[in-house]
Amino acid sequence: MIKIPVDLTQEQKTVLAYFSIRQLMLVGPIAVVTVMQLVLFNWPFIGGWLEFLWKILIVLISNGISVSLAFIYLEKYDCYLSEFVIRRYKFWRSQKTYTN
Repeated sequence: MIKIPVDLTQEQKTVLAYFSIRQLMLVGPIAVVTVMQLVLFNWPFIGGWLEFLWKILIVLISNGISVSLAFIYLEKYDCYLSEFVIRRYKFWRSQKTYTN
């Protein structure tokens, strides 16, 4: 019998032995964009602490959504949240036939 050293039932963690490629593609770009937005861009007509608080709120919300899409596994549907959202969207957009 041949033994396979790779677990084929789960995603292979290739980046730092903690992230899979899918997770890195979901979290990485959002994290970079939000940090750039936090540091580089200024909002007109909002100054001081209010601007900083709004930026922190946007960073927390966007990074929270991307991390939850990447890491939350739904046992009931046997997929990650990102795949579940894509499936629900495709089902919502698909042509349906209704019968009586």
